[in-house]
Amino acid sequence: MASWEYTAGTPSEHLKSWVCSYGGYHEDVGRPVCRLEVSRDRVIVILGFGDCLRINPVGSTASIRSQAFVVGLGEKPLIVEHEGVQRCIELELLPWAANKLFREASAELAQGIVDLKDLWATDAGLLVEQLDEISSWQQRFALVDQFLSEKLARSNQSIRPEVQWAWEQLENYGGCTPIRHLTRKLGWSDRHFATCFREQIGITPKAAARRIRFTYAHQLLINSENYALSEIAARCGYSDQSHFTREFHGFAGCSPTVYQAAHFPDLLGTPGDIINR
Repeated sequence: MASWEYTAGTPSEHLKSWVCSYGGYHEDVGRPVCRLEVSRDRVIVILGFGDCLRINPVGSTASIRSQAFVVGLGEKPLIVEHEGVQRCIELELLPWAANKLFREASAELAQGIVDLKDLWATDAGLLVEQLDEISSWQQRFALVDQFLSEKLARSNQSIRPEVQWAWEQLENYGGCTPIRHLTRKLGWSDRHFATCFREQIGITPKAAARRIRFTYAHQLLINSENYALSEIAARCGYSDQSHFTREFHGFAGCSPTVYQAAHFPDLLGTPGDIINR
């Protein structure tokens, strides 16, 4: 019989400008599981200590097998598979945290996924081993807190407040504020703004706006059955429903109609087989 649990964690106050949330997942389902993970407007770190996960970007033949990895702000949705047992902590990082923690892999993260061992070497393996030895989710979250605090303190990368401000403005307006409006507010040229933003976030301001807008639309789609697709398109600033559907397909790998109807009967998440429908 399938069993699963989810435990939410809150980062320490001094990490709030870097880390959005922690989530602890444990499932034992006795069968292989294949999930679709849509693109997000956060950098995701998975610290796994169950089955090894196989991650494949939709539309790509390249895949990786890993217990611990980072998902950057690449546009492709992911198919994530395991053999039946998964235990992991998921960290949601604000985009500039990746620049602070994984500066050497900014180009790779802009394209998709990087194994954590390639970024943190033996530290990644030791962290996963320690998490596996602890029985309490709250103790695990506390260990991750301490680990991230030390990593951030040792990093010599600085984050420009103008870039943080620009991202926050994009979020405040659901990705619908004109990029030129932000550059005028900063007193920067368009080119300088785009260069600084990409250096620190990993993607262009325009790409960030598209991702933020999709995230808002995705949340409306999954949290409310009261909105027609045309209403979601209008609320999120898409020119029409067709525009919304095209953008959704790019970030989720399927149409919003197919996505909204897809559910596991006994598990969290979205079945990966909808990509072939």
